[in-house]
Amino acid sequence: MLRHLVNVLRYMLQAVRKNIKPLILIASFFTFIWLIADTVHRPEFVRHASKHTFRFGNNSNNQHERWDQRSVGQFLELLEIDINTTGGYEIEQVTEPCPSENTLLFTAFAGSSLSENLWHYFSLIAIQNSLLSAMSTQRIQILLTGSARTELSQLFASLPFEIVDLETIRCYYIPSACILNSSTDIEIAEGKKQLYILNNQAKRFDEILNVSWQQQKQYFNIRTETQISVHDILKEIHQRAKLYGDEDDVTNLQLVCVHIREEDALPFEYYYRAITFQRKMHDTGLLLFLVICENPKGEICNTLNSQSERIEVIAEHNEPDVDFALMTVCNHTIVSNERDIFPALLRGVGNTVVFGQSNERSQYMDGLANYLENWYSIV
Repeated sequence: MLRHLVNVLRYMLQAVRKNIKPLILIASFFTFIWLIADTVHRPEFVRHASKHTFRFGNNSNNQHERWDQRSVGQFLELLEIDINTTGGYEIEQVTEPCPSENTLLFTAFAGSSLSENLWHYFSLIAIQNSLLSAMSTQRIQILLTGSARTELSQLFASLPFEIVDLETIRCYYIPSACILNSSTDIEIAEGKKQLYILNNQAKRFDEILNVSWQQQKQYFNIRTETQISVHDILKEIHQRAKLYGDEDDVTNLQLVCVHIREEDALPFEYYYRAITFQRKMHDTGLLLFLVICENPKGEICNTLNSQSERIEVIAEHNEPDVDFALMTVCNHTIVSNERDIFPALLRGVGNTVVFGQSNERSQYMDGLANYLENWYSIV
């Protein structure tokens, strides 16, 4: 009996050895199918159109036609909307009328940094500009998340867009919301309300390129006290410039601004070549470099400060809007950080130099240099 059992086991082992590769492939295939099915049904991955809803846009009583509570919470959390303030997941009574059927609502998921919120803000304005000329009957509405409005309020005195809230969202059929990445095509359905949401890290590069940003000043109002601070800084810079040239030179003074932060991690050679390039591009009048440093004693800022060739190093200001406004009113820019492309875009004129080595942090800066006039890429 024992011998027969041993023989059976031996035959089984030989069969497994002969067919091990097909068995592995079959097991891998079924594991792959299971992983796909499990991932697709996870609530955090359900963002695009689906048959599920959570009663805000569809009052179906069929449980299978509604998002579950976890899906609702996760989606609204990305928009920084607190569902708990309503006391439940369903709104039985509408307190405000919904917008007309032809309203297109654009907003963005909550950004994690000021740079990301700036990308979203510029992207939303650029999308609005691109659609206004093409739309004849539909209305475009733009809303910001609470944190985006708070972050952007550090730079701008007033923002023309309100905060997205639950009262507005419940008017739209959330499962059919269009989540826009950097290059997602915007499909417009005529005569229909539609919700569009910029995904995290979305940068609507093509639309941004097509906007004359110097003509969009109404979206970027600077505080009066900030303007006064910038005026005082420029006045002091002009006084110092007299040490470098005569009165005629000072009258035609051109400022090149660069804002160096500790996180930038760009080589000194880039700044040296960018400064040399700016000098070659400007062969008339007086050219002075204003270097705003988060740490004036840092290696790069300290090295630049030791130069005696018309370079002024000043400390970064406590209020970020002062440095932002100062970078905007300068005549030219050397970009040290992704955030510095926005003042240069708003200025619209002058020479802008960006770091040309392609990496995750500089790819869009280099892309702007490839398409915009008077933008240059230097390694």
